[in-house]
Amino acid sequence: MSRRLKPWCCLSLLLLGSACTTSRAIRPVGAKQWQVGGSVGGPVFTNLGAPIPTPLLNVYGRYGLTDKATLEFGLSPTVIRALGADVGASYEILAQNGGVPRVMADGRVYLWAGLGELTGKPRGSGTPFTLAPRLYEQLQATAAWDVGRFTLYAGLNLFAQVERVIFVPSLIAGVEWRVGRLVGLQLELKQMGFTQNQLFAVVDFIGPGNFGAFAVQLGVNVYPGAK
Repeated sequence: MSRRLKPWCCLSLLLLGSACTTSRAIRPVGAKQWQVGGSVGGPVFTNLGAPIPTPLLNVYGRYGLTDKATLEFGLSPTVIRALGADVGASYEILAQNGGVPRVMADGRVYLWAGLGELTGKPRGSGTPFTLAPRLYEQLQATAAWDVGRFTLYAGLNLFAQVERVIFVPSLIAGVEWRVGRLVGLQLELKQMGFTQNQLFAVVDFIGPGNFGAFAVQLGVNVYPGAK
């Protein structure tokens, strides 16, 4: 990959990863119940030689407003002196019925800000860092099937900055394994920004035919109120 990508596309790819987190809304939590967890990983890059997922971290909480509606919030610290916070909600549109999947809709708003200003040091150019807060929006639709102790799911994510008319879609597939009553382990694969020809000049992300970026994320989910 050698052609330079527009800066906002590179930023969008770094920040989304279904916005830096494994899919949370693969099922409702249940009325007055909690779910907490975290995930690590992101777009796979090859600048250091072997393919390595971008080390993006996210921690989150979910609270059941009703049996179908769930409130969500999270934090996303990064290695690039930026911090993201998000809030949103998900809703179960359709319950699973045999081979017919459970269908979930999820919407969130993200606020990202740079933390370089807090160091008190200038940029290499001598100009000062600024917080430069930015808002991003996300919509996701997910179909999920519970099969024994596993939940298989697939979905479509739209990460956007509506005020700048930026829309980046991603395809998602994953599985959660309930290793116990309270804990689930999650693996998620993504094809991010699949509608755009991504030929990076600085960061070499992996994407089939140079379209988008392939991402891998691992997550841990804890269900304190599980029965």
